[in-house]
Amino acid sequence: MASSTTLKLKQQRSRERREQILAAATKLFGEKGIDRTSLTDIAATAKVPLSSIYDYFADKRALVLEVPEENFAALYQRTEPLLSKGSDPVEQLKITFLTNFEYISENPSWGRVFFLEIWPSVIAAEPQIKKAVDKYAMRYVQLIKQAIRAGSYRKNLDPYPAMSLMMGGMCHVTAVWLLYGRRYDLVKKGKAVFTTLDSGFSNN
Repeated sequence: MASSTTLKLKQQRSRERREQILAAATKLFGEKGIDRTSLTDIAATAKVPLSSIYDYFADKRALVLEVPEENFAALYQRTEPLLSKGSDPVEQLKITFLTNFEYISENPSWGRVFFLEIWPSVIAAEPQIKKAVDKYAMRYVQLIKQAIRAGSYRKNLDPYPAMSLMMGGMCHVTAVWLLYGRRYDLVKKGKAVFTTLDSGFSNN
């Protein structure tokens, strides 16, 4: 029993240390940029030995590729409890869309890493990144399809271009917010984007 408890504690500490490293990497990549951040910088910010980073990540590139997965996972954990099974798909779509803006507003370093560092670069083509982004995008496609079946959105609405419009609006509004000193309420702007797109998709 004691050995089982000890093992669980070790596993928990290992998870916590990995999360510390990823949080430090997200923060520094957002503040300094990926190229200007070293593993030594990350170890210092995470308050772990440099050798500990290599216990979890083969190199800096491997760490960079894990940052989106970690943040998407955190975003999903935040979104899922808000989505009621069987509820209006348009409302679920709105929640999914706006929760992203809320998460970025509270974690601007993640926003800078993804929208200003990863997305405009060749890193976005990495299979691991592409898989994470595709998974997120398909959540929108599925909800748009449900809204069409429910009669809330037009029958002739193609869910894939509709998803692209939503993702494109999200990228633009977030990038401008990050680049120009966060001069507006990001969540409020996200609501305006959703209202405009929803009106265009609507069957009314």
